[in-house]
Amino acid sequence: MNQVIVQIQGGMCCGFGNCAGLCPQVFRLDYETNRAQLVPDAQLDVHAEQIARAASECPTQAIFFFRSGDDAWA
Repeated sequence: MNQVIVQIQGGMCCGFGNCAGLCPQVFRLDYETNRAQLVPDAQLDVHAEQIARAASECPTQAIFFFRSGDDAWA
């Protein structure tokens, strides 16, 4: 099984919420900061495909997604 690493660059996130809409099991919006956050204890490996889609559809490209065995960040 591949290890999945996800980072949200808070300074880049503008709070559009696409990630939370696409993968609420992993992403949520903090309404005080208007920034995306990772859901604590989210099963990243289980939701890897949805995370990859959320990363690719982030309007500000604030989500960095890496799966061991991949050559580069998404």
